[in-house]
Amino acid sequence: MIIHLPCRASVSACKGLSALGALATVGGRTALAALVSITALSTPLAHAADAYPSRPIRLIVPFEPGGSTDLTARITAQHMSERLGQSIVVENKAGAGGNIGTDAVAKSKPDGYTLLWANVAPVAINPHLYARMPYDAVKDLAPVGLATVFPNVLVVKAAFPADTLAQFVSKAKGELKGLTYGSAGNGSSTHLAAEWLKTELGANWLHVPYKGGGPALLAVAAGQVDMYFSSVPAALPYIKNGTLKAIGVTSLKRAPSLPDVPTIASAGLPNFEALNWNGMMAPAGTPAPVLDKLSTAMRETLESDAVRTKLTAQGAEPSPTTREAFAAYLTSESTKWGRIAKLANARIE
Repeated sequence: MIIHLPCRASVSACKGLSALGALATVGGRTALAALVSITALSTPLAHAADAYPSRPIRLIVPFEPGGSTDLTARITAQHMSERLGQSIVVENKAGAGGNIGTDAVAKSKPDGYTLLWANVAPVAINPHLYARMPYDAVKDLAPVGLATVFPNVLVVKAAFPADTLAQFVSKAKGELKGLTYGSAGNGSSTHLAAEWLKTELGANWLHVPYKGGGPALLAVAAGQVDMYFSSVPAALPYIKNGTLKAIGVTSLKRAPSLPDVPTIASAGLPNFEALNWNGMMAPAGTPAPVLDKLSTAMRETLESDAVRTKLTAQGAEPSPTTREAFAAYLTSESTKWGRIAKLANARIE
């Protein structure tokens, strides 16, 4: 008996199957064994996804402990591990604006056991700033999903002669000379957001970079600089006690914790959106079934009431997406920040 199998594979593969069919003339058992072998070869990835994860997962945070990126990672990891049935161990690898930790993941084995808590800076901004990058964020990393977004808030010192966004825009366009703005460092999102707004308003401000967001926030609170784009959670205590005045938020909708503060976009700048976001990525080459399993687990985690409550308390907005939607978002963010970096003439050698 000869078994004829329809073949839709490559020519070489089909020839191989034809040869197996010929062997079947010796007996049905040979053909059956061949078919079993072929089927077995097609299923290892599915079995790997079923067994995954079989040991703890490392989640690399490319910044120091205690910041917004670190806190959102730990909240998500704790609850996501319950869904996966394995612990997710958060590990901080800071340095070079997030590049060191991101590079460590990009060069890790693509087996799903080393993941990145991605951030806008090392993924979408730094590639346009650094003359030499140790990784390619597009080619070396695979998207799992967006997790959270943070709007920033433009704050000014208490003595600044404007209380509203409209007043600020009027004065910042030229009525006030020699205005200064602080940033978390050259090329940071706080630097680029200020340069973007400055250009849109046709203003002329002086940039004063600091070594991190904390020192920059303290500087504007002390009146050493006129303004700063701060994360909402960090600025909130200063706003509430009157040390700082909130002028506008960088999201396209108002922040829940600052409902009376308008969006900067509402001042005639409809596309002004400068968000600090976090998501999950894996080394390129990680099997798709593993990525799908991680993506589903993270979406379900972020949609739970307990996690949403914890993240919202940190000023973060849970924003779960599919892998495909996150990939599209990464492309749009990289394009936007590349344009702004060029606008600001920002470069790090």
